[in-house]
Parts: sequence; C-alpha cells; structure tokens
Amino acid sequence: MLDENLPAFFYKKSTDGVAHHDAVYLAYQGSDPEPAYILKHADPTKEASRNCYAAALFDSYNPGVLYGEVLVQPTWSQPSLSQEDIRKNGGVPPPPQATIPGEFTIQLYEPDQQVMVRRKLGNLGMSTTYEFDMPQTTFRTPSVSALDRTQSDPSAVMSTPKLNFVWRKESKLSKDLTCFLTGKSTDGLTKKRHKDPDIAIALFRALREVTVYEPNLSRVDLEDLKGLEVVILLAAATIKDVYLNNHPKEIFNISEPPARKLSGGSRKPISPPSQVPMPSKPTSPPWIPTTNTGKDALKQWEIDAETARLKSQVAAEEKEAARKAEQRRKEQAKADEAETRRLRKMVEAEAKEAKKRQKAIDEETDRLRRKYGQNLPQLPSRPPAIPSQSRPPPIPAQRPPSNGYLQPMPQGMPMRPASNPHPMYSQPNHSAYAANNLVMSGAVAGPSLQPPPQQQQQPRPRRSGFFGLRELEDEMKKVSKKRSSIW
Repeated sequence: MLDENLPAFFYKKSTDGVAHHDAVYLAYQGSDPEPAYILKHADPTKEASRNCYAAALFDSYNPGVLYGEVLVQPTWSQPSLSQEDIRKNGGVPPPPQATIPGEFTIQLYEPDQQVMVRRKLGNLGMSTTYEFDMPQTTFRTPSVSALDRTQSDPSAVMSTPKLNFVWRKESKLSKDLTCFLTGKSTDGLTKKRHKDPDIAIALFRALREVTVYEPNLSRVDLEDLKGLEVVILLAAATIKDVYLNNHPKEIFNISEPPARKLSGGSRKPISPPSQVPMPSKPTSPPWIPTTNTGKDALKQWEIDAETARLKSQVAAEEKEAARKAEQRRKEQAKADEAETRRLRKMVEAEAKEAKKRQKAIDEETDRLRRKYGQNLPQLPSRPPAIPSQSRPPPIPAQRPPSNGYLQPMPQGMPMRPASNPHPMYSQPNHSAYAANNLVMSGAVAGPSLQPPPQQQQQPRPRRSGFFGLRELEDEMKKVSKKRSSIW
C-alpha cells in the first residue's frame, strides 16, 4: 500500500464461489478493506460470451445496481489466399486469427455516457500508453423550463470541454501503471508550449491494487468524480486482462475450430465445456453484455468452413458413387464377355463334335459301299430320330389262286411260306402240279412257285447291324437262295 490514508481498491476473488467473479475492496484512512464493488466477467460457458471480453462493475450491497461495463471484441485477420495454406487446411482458408484491438469503450450509466480508451503503441524510448477523455460537465443544470428538459445531456454535446487522461508506465521494466491528467481539449498551441506538468490521479500498483491520489482530485475540474472512479477501476482491470496478457484465446474465450480431415471426412467430436458449479446461495441474474456486437468473423468463418466441408463431402460421395457404378459396369461387362466366350466355345465344341460324327458316318458309308457295291440303297447320312414303336405284325401270306397265277408282290419284300391253318389234316401236295403247269405254260419261275414247307418254321431272330445293313444283307441272301432252288 502506497499510503494507508489514501483510498486504495484491491481486486480479490469473490466469496460467492464463482470463478469469473471478483470482489473489489476499499481501504481508506487505515480502515480494514471492505467490499465496495463486484467485478463480474462474462460466463465462459455461455454461448453469448464467446469470442469477446466483457466485464461489469456492480454495487457490492445491491447486486442489481450496475455502474458501468466494458466489452472488447477481437479484430480478426483477413483469410489467407495462399494456396499452400488452403491445401493444408483441407480446401478451405485457414481460420482467422484473433488480434487485440487498439481501443475499447466503457459504458457508464446514470448518467449514460461512453468513454473510449485508445491504445498508443510506444517506441524505443517510450512505453505504451492508454488515453481517454471525459466531459467536464456531465449533469444537466437544474431548471424549471420545459425547453431545458428537451435538450441533450452535456456529455453528448460536442462543444462540451473534455479532460484528457492517460495511463502509462514510468519505465519499460516497471509493472506499475499511473493515470495522469494531461490537460483539456480547449488548450491551444500556446498552452501546449507552456504546459503544466501532468497531475497524477491514480496508481495501479503491481496490477493488484489501485490507489487514488485524493489530494490531486481537487485540481481536477470534473463534475462526475464517481464516474471517473468507475472508469479508472474498469480501465485498470481491462488493461491488465486484455493488453498485458499474451493469450488472446483465453482473453476472448475463443474455442478451437473443429478439426477437419484433409479427405473431407466427418469432423471430430468437440468435447463439451466444463460445467461451472452453481453457488449454493441465491445470486443476482446472470449479466450478459448488452452492447451490439454485430456479426462475428469467427462464426462466419465456421459457417463458411462448414459449408465448404459439406460441399466437399457431397462431391466426395458423388465421386465415390460414380466410381462404384463404373466398377460395377466394368465387372458386368467382364462377366458378359466371359459368358459370351463360354457360349462361343460350347458352340464350337458342338460343331466340332457334329463334324466328327458326320465324318465317321461318311467313312462308314464309304466302307459299306466299297464292300457291298453300288446296289445298296442310298441311306440318309443321319436318320431322323423317331420315337420307338412296336413292330407291326407280319402280314400273313395268302394262298395262290386255283388258276395258278400269283399276285404281284412288292419289290424288296421277301416271300414267306404260307402256314397251314390246320396242321392236323394232311393236304395234297400240289407243288409238283403247279410247277408243271407253270413250266408247260412258259411262265417265268420265281421264288413264289416254291412249294410250301411241310412244317411251320420258327422265325429266326433278327440281327441288327449298323443302320440295319446286317438285316438287309440277310434278306438278300435269303432271296438269292430261293432263286437258286428253282434252277
């Protein structure tokens, strides 16, 4: 503590058990620190609190009383146009990187006004500074005139003089920040040449406590000293959390973009954020930043990346479906070609077999023709296949008429002796008489003039040969024998 008689504010963890709440204690003129404010940060588990830094200052005894708030949104880098980066990121531009903005705004209530804090980067000989200004007149002048009530607040009028303040370090190696009053907006060039030294207003010591130089406040021609106190406390907390911290993702509660595969596959599941335990005692409703933040660049990038991922996934699915269809078509073509070859080979084999059989038939026909001469009837090269039927019974031979003339017989049909229907009775032998009559009449003797046998002969078994040629050969031998018996 710089001096126990000066008002000093201490930032400590809140006793309500909420991790993102801080308590601001005030110690004045050697008294013990007592709670003066509650500094609430945005709940990191809320969706509305992502990609931003938000803090608000509430009254410690009346949590519903809000003195002021601050909202800082990061600036996003432009998407990379490098084809190498796009290829490494799976066909979409890499996510925009968050950078700390160069200014932020503190919103005060009762009366409402906005105080903008601007960062000015230092060089080799100077440290980084944070400048802001506040209107000299904040409240309206009491008046019974209705016309005065219609006028705007003095803080909103551009002609209202403003006091300039700056946060800066005494040296680059020091961690302490000091707030100085540097002058008024109405100071001219003459005043700048002969400017009074800066007036120290507050000291942010070791980034843990803020000590206000109360004796110097009497030199500050400012109407709203309570507003200046709120601005000093919120500015000190914001500078410490945002500008003196080198982790933008933690500052602005930036979640990691979903991991994407280079092949356009599905995304990896994102682990849900850790749940913060709720305090046991009732607290005030959760505070959500009310400042209009506009469209979030990271959200837009996530939407664009998801759209690109879905497009690439659909294209990959269509390509895979086309590949499978082409593969099925090729397999079907190969199967059809193999079936065609098989059928062609089968037809060729059947044709060869048919030629082989026809050749065997022709050779056998030639052999039989050479063996038996040219008198053989011309047989078909291949008899048609007919269903097997029972042989018809032989036609019984008729007895020759009494006049001695024989009926003509079809050529090729062998003559068979007529059997006696009544073998028990003896019949006269008319063969000699018939032969004599035929000889005397000059008729040509034939096999039909052969006398019938005395006993019925048993039919000989028919022998089958190649296409019935053996049977035909036996019949011809029988005819020749019968002819020779006449002569």
